[in-house]
Amino acid sequence: MARHRGAAGSVGQMGGRTFGRRYWRLLVVLLVVLAVAAASWAVSWSVARRVVPSIATIHVTCQDRSTDAARLQDAIDSSPVGAAIEFQGGTCLLTRGLILLGDRTYTGGSTTGTVLRQAGSAAYVLASSAYADGATSTGDPLTIRDLTVACDGSGSTDGIIVMNWQVDVEYVDVSGCGGSGIVDTNTNAAGRPIVNTSVNSRFDNNFITGSGGYGFEVSDTGNSVTDGFLDDNEIAYSRLDAIYLQDAAGWDISGNHLYNVGENAISASRLFGTTIAGNYVEDFAAGQRSGTWYGIFGTVQDGHGSTILGNKIFNDQGEQPGATHVYIGITRTNSGTGHLSVTGNVVMGDQRSDIGISLSGGQNELNVATSGNQVSGVGAARVDAGHATVNGGS
Repeated sequence: MARHRGAAGSVGQMGGRTFGRRYWRLLVVLLVVLAVAAASWAVSWSVARRVVPSIATIHVTCQDRSTDAARLQDAIDSSPVGAAIEFQGGTCLLTRGLILLGDRTYTGGSTTGTVLRQAGSAAYVLASSAYADGATSTGDPLTIRDLTVACDGSGSTDGIIVMNWQVDVEYVDVSGCGGSGIVDTNTNAAGRPIVNTSVNSRFDNNFITGSGGYGFEVSDTGNSVTDGFLDDNEIAYSRLDAIYLQDAAGWDISGNHLYNVGENAISASRLFGTTIAGNYVEDFAAGQRSGTWYGIFGTVQDGHGSTILGNKIFNDQGEQPGATHVYIGITRTNSGTGHLSVTGNVVMGDQRSDIGISLSGGQNELNVATSGNQVSGVGAARVDAGHATVNGGS
């Protein structure tokens, strides 16, 4: 029995020693793992500090003096990438236009509380550096928010002109510009077009009024300024078109209120995957005494179809005799076969010379699905011509 107890005791002691060695080995491994993880975290944190600098907010006070333009431009030029430049106070008197660097945000205290006021001859009030400095490729993204651009009505001054991709202009008032209110372009100040694309920009919730040119303009001599958003804006009293897109490919033009427009309300050339929806048009070209004018005008590209949906187009203050008003008009397919849906729009005309919906492919084919449109007060509810094939959809 003693030998049995001894043997049993001997086995117990050996198991204890084995357990102890395993414990210490596990403890050592755990400490090594923790040390490696801590070192890795320290390196990652150090790298992150170097790669992602802190974002600066630079405050510049408007003093309503002739020195404002130089002070604001100095603040912009000295700002780091990623900075927010905030214009504080009431009115900044701009004796020259400001040039905006990319990868920055430009903001006021509130939409009408911060006013950038033109004070002297200028090609623009605000322009991106890519445009102003003659770049041949699109500029970096930038944001403009919560301020007013007040032109003095002279010359052909544009309010805001950008040649950048992923621009964001929101809650900005632009008034009284001799040229266009806001311009998105592919051509720099020296007249040279960019060699790449300039896409994915947003212009939302702005108020553009009293433009001597267009309210909002896309100037695109190539096929560069595409796939943008122009949504929920108020555009009024433009001498020319409220919205003019030389290239409408991929654009979403929705929810805008357009009124007292001198010529066409919406001109959208080269429709291709374009949406024109839910816009409210009052009184386009009501003062014109000759010519043909459009509530929505478009030409169509071959390929991806576009939608004209749920727009409301009226001339409820009357029209002058002698002019023809076409409320929705497609004049041609530029090449190949165009595809279009015209659905659920409401049109109220004023003269027997008015046309509610006019559809033509010109020399090429245009396939249109149309249904649910309500048209009244016009001489012709719909005119189909020039290789237009129209059906009720499916």
